[in-house]
Amino acid sequence: MADEDAGEAVTPEKEQDAKEVPPPDPFAERDRRIEELTDDLKRLQAEFENYKKRAAKETAERSRAGAEGVVRDLLAVLDTFDKALEDAEANGYPAPLRKGLDGIHRQLLQILTRQGLREVGTDGPFDPFEHEAMMREGREGCEDGSILEVYQKGYALGPKVIRTAKVKVCKNTSEAEVQDTQESQSDDRGE
Repeated sequence: MADEDAGEAVTPEKEQDAKEVPPPDPFAERDRRIEELTDDLKRLQAEFENYKKRAAKETAERSRAGAEGVVRDLLAVLDTFDKALEDAEANGYPAPLRKGLDGIHRQLLQILTRQGLREVGTDGPFDPFEHEAMMREGREGCEDGSILEVYQKGYALGPKVIRTAKVKVCKNTSEAEVQDTQESQSDDRGE
């Protein structure tokens, strides 16, 4: 019988007794679950805050783009008023008509200025970000790149240029440049 006990296989009941794990602590499980749900809630709150910021930014951007479109369309009306005022002055229109045109022009300009419109300056040197050179005229005594004449006013809405000023730019033709040109032409001919 000793042989029987010695050769006796381990029964599943004995194996289970040896491996029996104490039951999980219900408080530890509850704390883990609370922590997990708290992390999920924090993540959702952060995502929602990001969504609100993104939605507000997109709404502001759409509003700004819409306003820019309306202002661009009204620039043609502003140009027409500028031409009408020039024409009224040149052709001697009656004073009440000129005064009325000037009042409407000022009112339109005030409304557009409140929306952030500003005229692009043409007093300084040529700036390719704000000006478009329609012509280049050679003159003596002018600074190279200075603006000689404005064909169409340019405008910016806030920091963004929405229409460049169309201008005529000076090309300085000093005597030194003329001599350089003559020398290069004679070199080309082989003289």
